[in-house]
Amino acid sequence: MTAYFSWLYLSIFMTNTTQVKNDVICDCTGTTRTKVQQLIDDGANDLDQIADATGACTGCGSCDILILEMLED
Repeated sequence: MTAYFSWLYLSIFMTNTTQVKNDVICDCTGTTRTKVQQLIDDGANDLDQIADATGACTGCGSCDILILEMLED
């Protein structure tokens, strides 16, 4: 029985950790897809507005294309 609960705990923990990790769109600032989508839903309509609100796109630039794709959708 103990092994089952250990497995259950680990599977829940690992799932939540993976979901959070997959949600990060900007590794430099830790900005998440959820945050970017919230800003878009609230009226942000260009990369500068997203960058000003989150700091994303101000570091290495690898998230620029991902955020631009979100803005297009």
